[in-house]
Amino acid sequence: MPSDFKGIKVLITGASGFIGAHLAERLVIAGAHVTVMVRENSDLWRLEGIKEWISLSLGDLRVQQEVENCVKTIRPEYVFHLGAYGVDSRQGDEVQAVNTNVLGLVFLVNALLETGCTKLINIGSCMEYGNKDEMVKEDDYLAPFNIYGSTKAAGTIIAHQLAARGGLPLVTLRAFGIFGEGEGSHKFFPNIIISILQGKEVRLTGCEQFRDYCYVDNLVDAFLLAAGDQHCQNEIFNVGSGTIRTLREYVEMIYQRMDSQLKPKYGAIPYRPVEYWRPWPDTGKIHSVLHWEPRISLEDGLDRTINWYRCNLDKYMGTGR
Repeated sequence: MPSDFKGIKVLITGASGFIGAHLAERLVIAGAHVTVMVRENSDLWRLEGIKEWISLSLGDLRVQQEVENCVKTIRPEYVFHLGAYGVDSRQGDEVQAVNTNVLGLVFLVNALLETGCTKLINIGSCMEYGNKDEMVKEDDYLAPFNIYGSTKAAGTIIAHQLAARGGLPLVTLRAFGIFGEGEGSHKFFPNIIISILQGKEVRLTGCEQFRDYCYVDNLVDAFLLAAGDQHCQNEIFNVGSGTIRTLREYVEMIYQRMDSQLKPKYGAIPYRPVEYWRPWPDTGKIHSVLHWEPRISLEDGLDRTINWYRCNLDKYMGTGR
């Protein structure tokens, strides 16, 4: 696959989301012919800057015929599957999670087996592992504790089985904490940044949980490397910096960079009954196989993210984004 992607037909699901929009923009810049599958009435504000260079295909992952029609019409050479339900904690419908995260991926794999495809890149989740006391490797047992993690794990297992049987190259990237420009206001980093910019009180848990946060462009690098490596056919990779910090450390870094005189209210929100305490990825496999390393540091990523929200705060005012 050419490193510049020029002229390559690419299909992206979930492109209207935070990570998908970053991936779509990078592929447009690289010269790919990008089509995004979106549901009717999707909010495409994240794609506004590249709308002239992408094609839209209406389709719902939960509807088999719509997935098949999209794939047969476009006949993409590479597919990046980022469409999911439950990433937003406000999405709590278990049936929708199963229909999107399990059946939707099955529909996509089966459609690609019919038409042919050079490679499918799927986004997984650290939630597939559940709570572990130690650093997790890709072949560790899966013990998800919520419906999102369970359905993502089930989708990954079934998709890899079907793809291996049918000869479809499939790579799943299990992303850990990802942050960057354009993330939803309810997420951890944007909630703090936007609140500080608006002079609002930031109410938090005790923030003793550990997380590995990695800047979004580093994850996009991993997507492109996984697509471009011809020897990588049926693999799962953890994606993260490999370093965990307490949430409190991240909070303090944001406050210092924004030079805020306000103080976060630690302990104002109780911990969840089932808290996610220590997701810690072993990233040795992606380093050795794909030679991937985080290109942009946590500090530089934070500076870029904070600056973007300063310049784009209006996009969140009264929108519920």
